Amino acid sequence: MARKAYSDEEREQVKQALMATMIRCIADRGLIHSSIDVVCREVGISKTFFYSFFSSKEELVLHALRYQQPQLLDHARSLMEDPGLSWRAGVEIFLKNCCYGAKSGVAVLSIEEEQQVRRCLSEENFQAFRQDQVGFYGKLLSIFGLPVESMDPRLFGNLALSMMMVHKAVPDTMPFLFPEVSEDMVDFQIRALVDEMERVKEDAR
Repeated sequence: MARKAYSDEEREQVKQALMATMIRCIADRGLIHSSIDVVCREVGISKTFFYSFFSSKEELVLHALRYQQPQLLDHARSLMEDPGLSWRAGVEIFLKNCCYGAKSGVAVLSIEEEQQVRRCLSEENFQAFRQDQVGFYGKLLSIFGLPVESMDPRLFGNLALSMMMVHKAVPDTMPFLFPEVSEDMVDFQIRALVDEMERVKEDAR
């Protein structure tokens, strides 16, 4: 029988478990296969209890992506502080970990998944999330040693996300691309992006 009452601390633990589980589900199987039933089963709660936290799967996705942001920032900091890594190596490792989200546990939405979530969002929630993303990319650039005024966080976000989403889209969504060289494509795009970041970083000194 389900418990009738949860303390505030227990509710917060359940909420965090829901967000962490959604991140893992997106990375492992994709959003389309990550139903509320699946998430609830993994967390060990009822669907009714789920709706006391989130009004929909899409709302959970937004909160989960926000929940992931501090973890990604911490990962970036650890790479920048690693004495065994050069600046360039640290940035490249970070971007590769994001591109290969299924291997590294980073949730990256596909093109179809972004469209699905967007259709279910109010304009207010969409704009609020967009501002959160701008702030996140600005913090990431700062960790990488690039002043925000030296590179538009929105541009950096577009370049990084498009690289991740295109890789995820091969071959199912973008069948005319060549899947056998998709990893070479990622390596090339990461080098090109880091080349530009390195140039901007030098110019900002």
